[in-house]
Amino acid sequence: MRRFAQVVDELDLVDLQLQGGSFTWSGGLNNQSRARLDRFLVTPYWLDQFSRVVQRRLPRPTSDHFSILLEGGSLRRGPTPFKFENMWFKVEGFKDLIRNWWQGIEVRGNANFRLTAKLKEVKQKLKVWNREVFESLECNKDAALQQVEYWDRVEGESVKNIV
Repeated sequence: MRRFAQVVDELDLVDLQLQGGSFTWSGGLNNQSRARLDRFLVTPYWLDQFSRVVQRRLPRPTSDHFSILLEGGSLRRGPTPFKFENMWFKVEGFKDLIRNWWQGIEVRGNANFRLTAKLKEVKQKLKVWNREVFESLECNKDAALQQVEYWDRVEGESVKNIV
C-alpha cells in the first residue's frame, strides 16, 4: 500500500473524495476488516476540466466490494434511450401482443417511412405496457436496494463504535 501511495504522489494524481461511505471493501472474520480498495484517480488538469465530478459508493447487494460511480455533476441528460428488455419474452403472450400491435398499425408512405413509423408506435406502446406490467417490480427493486443501503450504513456505524 505504501508503494501505491508513492506512485499516486509521484504522478501527482488526485484521489477524489468518496461520498456515501469511507470504505469500498469489507471482509475477513465477520466482515470486520474494511478498506478503501476501489477509487478513481485523476490529474489536477482533468479535475479543472470536470470540477463538479464526484465518486459515490453504491449499494452492494451481493459482493464484498462496493461499486463506485463517477458522477458528472452538472452534466445534462436527455431522455432515457429506449431499451428492449429480454425479460419481456418471459411474459406469456408477449410475442402475440407485439404481433397484434404491429398488424394494427396502419401507415401510408414508402417502406422506410412505414417501418420507422411502426417502430416508433410499438416503442410507445411497449413503454406504457412495461410501466403497467413491471412497475411493482421496479418498486420492489428500489425497496430492496434501500434496505441494502440501510444495513451498509448500520454496518459502517458498528465498525466506528468498535474502533
